Amino acid sequence: MTPNLILLEVRVRKELLNLEKLVVELKTITRMRELKVDSVRVRACASILHDFYSGIEKIFINIAREIDQAVPKGEGWHRQLLEQMILDIPVKRPAVIDAELAAQLQQYLSFRHRFRNLYGYELEWGKMEDLINNMV
Repeated sequence: MTPNLILLEVRVRKELLNLEKLVVELKTITRMRELKVDSVRVRACASILHDFYSGIEKIFINIAREIDQAVPKGEGWHRQLLEQMILDIPVKRPAVIDAELAAQLQQYLSFRHRFRNLYGYELEWGKMEDLINNMV
């Protein structure tokens, strides 16, 4: 099976535009100094952080499907997918990201897991602040 590189490029570009929109949205929220850090602001920023990693993961899934022809499944597949993107796969593709970026993205993946498994009122601004600052 030959990868459809044109379709892959279109999908990746679409996701990159979506990620840019998320950054703009997050900047808008964080620049509103009159907004105190309340539950609504925390929930809004948390949702954007969740969406941010989900968008990155969509890009990785498309690369894994089209080029690697292997998308991890089962327990721990999110982490395995991230680790797969560090690999330089001979004849198929170079590494998509380096280990340093993967370590940064692992923090967003961990947050995404917390976001999906906690109630919104349990989210803590302090645990989100570095992730927010790295995005904006």
